[in-house]
Amino acid sequence: MNFTNFQTEKFIAICCDGREIAHLEACKGCVDHLEEIEPGAWRWVRKSEKPLQDMTMTLARVDETSYYLVPGLNYNGNGWGSGLSYTGWEWEGEPWKWAWHRTPIPACTYVETGDYAVAVFGEENGNNSCSLNMNDGIASQNIHWPEQEGPKVLSKYCWWEPVRVESEAKKEFSCVIKFVKVERPMFSVRELYDFTWRYFDRSLTMEKTPEHVKKLDLVFFRTLYHILDRKVCGFAAGLNWNMDTLSYHKHQMFGMGFVGQNGNIACALLRQYLKTGEEDLKDKAISTLDSWVKYAFLPNGLMLSNMKADPMQTDSHPNGEIGPVIDACNLGYGSFHLLEAYELTEKMGLNRPEYKKAGLGICDFMVKNQQKNGEFGRAWRVDGSLSMPNGTVGGFLIPGLIKAFEITGEQKYYDVAVKAFDCYYNEFLKKGYTTAGAMDTYCIDKESAAPLLRSALMFYAISGDKGFIDAAEDVAYYLVGWQYCHSVRFPKDSELSKLKYDTFGGTTVSISNCAIDPWGIYFITDFLKLAELTGNDIWSSRARALWYNGIQLLSDGTLVIRGKVRPAGSQDESARVTRWGRLDKRYFVAAEWLVSWPGAFRQMTLDTLEDWEILR
Repeated sequence: MNFTNFQTEKFIAICCDGREIAHLEACKGCVDHLEEIEPGAWRWVRKSEKPLQDMTMTLARVDETSYYLVPGLNYNGNGWGSGLSYTGWEWEGEPWKWAWHRTPIPACTYVETGDYAVAVFGEENGNNSCSLNMNDGIASQNIHWPEQEGPKVLSKYCWWEPVRVESEAKKEFSCVIKFVKVERPMFSVRELYDFTWRYFDRSLTMEKTPEHVKKLDLVFFRTLYHILDRKVCGFAAGLNWNMDTLSYHKHQMFGMGFVGQNGNIACALLRQYLKTGEEDLKDKAISTLDSWVKYAFLPNGLMLSNMKADPMQTDSHPNGEIGPVIDACNLGYGSFHLLEAYELTEKMGLNRPEYKKAGLGICDFMVKNQQKNGEFGRAWRVDGSLSMPNGTVGGFLIPGLIKAFEITGEQKYYDVAVKAFDCYYNEFLKKGYTTAGAMDTYCIDKESAAPLLRSALMFYAISGDKGFIDAAEDVAYYLVGWQYCHSVRFPKDSELSKLKYDTFGGTTVSISNCAIDPWGIYFITDFLKLAELTGNDIWSSRARALWYNGIQLLSDGTLVIRGKVRPAGSQDESARVTRWGRLDKRYFVAAEWLVSWPGAFRQMTLDTLEDWEILR
């Protein structure tokens, strides 16, 4: 692409190969100039004759919009699912305005118009916002000062009133413009993601060594282990602060996947037992797995998503607290980790064929009940009838089916897995997003894409078909759209500022949940495998950043937040890094829900990697 520009009284015109693509609108009393960063990318700097508090820098497109994106927040207007989100580009005639800290790329909008796309985003010092305007389908991309959000502000299950943060007047304003040649509509945005990762690049210093992290996670797993209903064993999903006892209490329900991760944790303990011979690790893991097989499985092959009591004890109060809907996320983790547990116990010389039977039971149910288009579903009732048929979250079942094929050699498992992958991947190619992976929302999200990435790499390892590498990279680039490439500078008096929490490398959850969590740890090994297969080192860099963010606020037993000493190995599920939270309207704070799953994902990562150097 050959770029030129010319200036008039009203705008600076940006041309590509002799064709006008965009106009940088002028502002009275100001002088604009462009500083080239690389071909097709500039810093747009505006200097005012006098100090101003209010400023808008507008890039106006020339051609009609074919696709627009605000990474991690708005995918061409959203509209899928039932969770609250920013739908469309405006509300009641007023454009949405999003603060720089709400988006993984600061104050970023990306608009495709046929052959060309343009991204506009803010500098890392922030204190600004972005918006989109559409006039007969032609977009204007805006950066605003001071920071403001509205006409209403998305929070957890509710909307807050609009916000404007007053700031000192200044004479200079700047933003960054990046042009992209659209080779693949919706998917050429990967060029923007690579550029912003380079632009905001920095060296990282890890808070803890991998060896220390492993020790802390194992300590926390021991803390979470307990027995319910006098005989049901497992690992609590996490710890909550109890105001009556002024202490942390274990969550009184076990989960196989999602937040609970009982199967994943049990396998981590078995792997560690094989290395150290610690009987306590084995005992806790086996008693947990035995409980799941005995109390959570149904005759039709399905497994309860949560477990609390013996279901045969019909008068037991805890049974009334177990939801009757069974979801694909928990089933997927269940099938994979029960089959993994079967392999581990075989290595230990321990006879547990029931683990294999249970894992294959889930897989057999899916073989028999796969929908004609290849989907599995999002949720089922206990009688096996389909409750929620749609959502990419069904992809969580694919790794378990591949594992079943590897263990048994039965082609049916592989064939069903491939059919499901083709369905979910092709839907992703058509829509540009994945859905329904975060079980507490029903919307466009990040988590539902991760099993597609892992499955593609597993398929490649079996088949050698390089098309699966291409598919894996497509999904991986979608995932990095949720990864923060900048460090939010929180208000000095905020909790996250005092804790020195860094957003860099973390991932936001969904278009409904704007908090950052360490869930990206799940796909660190997948990114590293992509780096190996493609020769693209950016995957290694992003994997290292995921680990860097994912070990923050991990307590060594001395961490104190809000006057409470955090137990060793505990960590917040998320950080409210933007104006998003509960009705208490507290933000720029840690969530104070100390969960098991980050440690489960870290142990999976550590045990998969032979060399931990990249995590140091």
